[in-house]
Amino acid sequence: MTNKFSETKEDSSSEIPSALIECANKLVWKNPNLDVLRVEAKRPHLPFSEMMQEAIKRGHSHGKLLPDLRACGNETVAVFTDYGGEDNKERYFTYSTLVCGWNLSEFFLHRMKSIRQKHSLEEKEIAFKDFRMGQLQRALPDYLNALDTLPGFLFTLVVDKHLSSLFGPAGKETRDLITQTLKSEGFGERKPAINEKLLRIVHIAAFLTGLLAHNTQKIFWMTDHDSISPTAEMHEKTLSLFQRVLGMYTNEKDIFPILGGALPFDERSVELLDFLSATDVCAGSLSQYLTQVATVKPGEEIIVKAGCERVLQWLAHDGIGLKKMNVIMRPGPNGIIKSSILKLQPENPPKNVRIIPIFI
Repeated sequence: MTNKFSETKEDSSSEIPSALIECANKLVWKNPNLDVLRVEAKRPHLPFSEMMQEAIKRGHSHGKLLPDLRACGNETVAVFTDYGGEDNKERYFTYSTLVCGWNLSEFFLHRMKSIRQKHSLEEKEIAFKDFRMGQLQRALPDYLNALDTLPGFLFTLVVDKHLSSLFGPAGKETRDLITQTLKSEGFGERKPAINEKLLRIVHIAAFLTGLLAHNTQKIFWMTDHDSISPTAEMHEKTLSLFQRVLGMYTNEKDIFPILGGALPFDERSVELLDFLSATDVCAGSLSQYLTQVATVKPGEEIIVKAGCERVLQWLAHDGIGLKKMNVIMRPGPNGIIKSSILKLQPENPPKNVRIIPIFI
């Protein structure tokens, strides 16, 4: 079986080097085990977790590739998370998670140094809220192309705001139960809405880590400064919750010798921010675009922030290293949550694309 992904290049007519084909095939996980949920679990699995697993399986059956984060002896799996849709005007929450091979990121980091020099970015963070800056607009195509070389998986969950909870029936009873459970288990005291957000973020990150990380690999998780971890003490509790939830998505025999986490450092690390920015621009672009689709009247033009259209087009294809997937959850009949894969199809696909064969 042969699969394909595209790589955007200035010259699409040149012959694809065999070394590039070999590298692309080495970075793809052949015959992946997609059964993240443990069969021997003592408690029933969360419907949310089952929907995540079903979405991954459905995507794979339709040709969606996953990265092999064991390639080239990679020892550390890095996880980055950011979110969108916090504005009351937006119809959806978006939760983006990047899971990548930390020891496989040297080429990406090297390219980012050149890109920052070329566009005079210095230590400026690449952020969706700053897309109107000319420097970021000029740097964005190069940044997205550089991300495509990073061996990893960029996953975004889009959640309709009419879904008040993904972990139980809508209403005060579920919110109170979550709040009481987190407090009694020592994971901190937060407002009910923040607790729901916390669980969504942690479960997505833990599920994807359980899917893509392998026994004996080290785990590093960085999330943005946010209400789920407003202080160093609360961040420790968030990290403890992540470790607890990760146990739901891994086998008892899996041993991760180091599991660490961080918020963006006070002393700026542009290298780490360049990873985190992938989730920021993805979450922001999808939330704004989907809100426009839901609210604009038929026949009216959809208007998004400049640069958003570049991100959406980039999300429509996989890179040589980075694979991408978007899933949306909406309310269904009788309190049921419906989930589906969100597939983006550009009206004007780029012409300067090279197709690289992947042999499964």
